[in-house]
Amino acid sequence: MTRIVFLTIMFLITTTAATAQVANQASDEKCDGPVYEAKDVSQKARITYHAPPPQYTEKARLHNVSGQVELTVVLCRSGEVTDIQVVKGLPYGLSESAINAAKKIKFEPAQKDGERVSQRMELQFSFSLGPPRALAKEPVEGRMVERTVVWNACRYRAEITREIWAKIKTRVNGPFNKEQANSDLDDILTLGYFDKDQSRLRFEEGDKKGIFVVFVLKELPQQDLCDK
Repeated sequence: MTRIVFLTIMFLITTTAATAQVANQASDEKCDGPVYEAKDVSQKARITYHAPPPQYTEKARLHNVSGQVELTVVLCRSGEVTDIQVVKGLPYGLSESAINAAKKIKFEPAQKDGERVSQRMELQFSFSLGPPRALAKEPVEGRMVERTVVWNACRYRAEITREIWAKIKTRVNGPFNKEQANSDLDDILTLGYFDKDQSRLRFEEGDKKGIFVVFVLKELPQQDLCDK
């Protein structure tokens, strides 16, 4: 199956019922006739226009949601993207945003034996909460902490998230103490999930002359931390 990865703007918990509801809503448009896998066609479907990156919803940003939405679609011989199914979804409108982006894709249909045919394809849309804010100006010591953020590559499982936040003693609405923040990061690293060399602290300008304290965490290889 052909895999196309869409990297989007700068990724607590998705329920099965919610994902299923989105999947059902996305399946209304059907492609008539047989649908082939990429390996079964003589010429694969070719994407000619990628839609703009899917919208990162404000609710998802407020809830610090990141991760991937995985879809299966049919690039129908009619030229339409149909049979959209959510394989792995995200809450707060991100699944719907990915679906809307998928529907806008333009392509040349696959061919088999000289005829236009329909081909199934898997699409991935990555939503990652990167650091869009400017770095905080020094000195940061003593400035009000407006927000603490864990910046990670996926939605961690609930128990992992609880373990991480239990280690963070830096408090919102209190004065920032760099020694405490470094101690928080060291305590997170004792969990054994993250690369000590690549995990770090980042300080960003806040909205009220304070700062955002961002714990940038890089998972060690082979760690199974993500919520599936």
